[in-house]
Amino acid sequence: MARFAPLLMVPAFTPFNWAPATVRMCVLLALTMMAVGVSPVPAVRLDPDNPLPLLLAMAAECVLGFTLSLAVFLPIAALGFSARVLDMQSGVAAASLLNPATHASEALAGTVVQWAGMLVFFSLGLHLLLLQGMVESVKLVPLGSGRLLVTPEMFLARLSSQFLLGLMVSAPAMLGLFAIDLAVAYASRSMPQANMYFVSLPIKVMAGIVLLAGSLRYAPPLIERMYRDAFVVLPVPGVH
Repeated sequence: MARFAPLLMVPAFTPFNWAPATVRMCVLLALTMMAVGVSPVPAVRLDPDNPLPLLLAMAAECVLGFTLSLAVFLPIAALGFSARVLDMQSGVAAASLLNPATHASEALAGTVVQWAGMLVFFSLGLHLLLLQGMVESVKLVPLGSGRLLVTPEMFLARLSSQFLLGLMVSAPAMLGLFAIDLAVAYASRSMPQANMYFVSLPIKVMAGIVLLAGSLRYAPPLIERMYRDAFVVLPVPGVH
């Protein structure tokens, strides 16, 4: 349970944060019993008078669980970062939406792009593959011997590639808004008496929405590649 809890119960790391906590807890219990049933290594007896080994084993399993959650967290974080840059560029960063799942304010474009990422995640059936990999992880790393599945070098390399792919999703809209900024800059130098910021703000907001809608039409292959690359880093069975 300590291994699977970060990926199912922590709102920032789970793709199932839209589900009620009771449903996620039932899924967590079912996966726990299934993983214990297929574990090739028998459970190690612990001395109840010495709880330190149990606490250390649970801490190691939590670290392993957070490692497994990187397969979902990295693509979503990369998509959210690129979309927030787009929010600042288009001028809608001042407006925000309240996410009832995390009880935090989120940007408009960032929310749309992250929803698109989640839609691709579930439409490809990667949630089933993720649950399968969680159960199969007990064969790769026996229970009670939690360890990192990703080396720091591999993590940094994958982190850079994930954020590069995330920028590619929003790159067309960013380039279009940059061209509008150049035109606005030229107009402000030609007409210094006009307040070009307030004149250009509605244009940039509308252009940002239109360009983002056009970019998302071609974004699913890139988002799929982001998830596939993140899954390949972790030894999840069934991913090629």
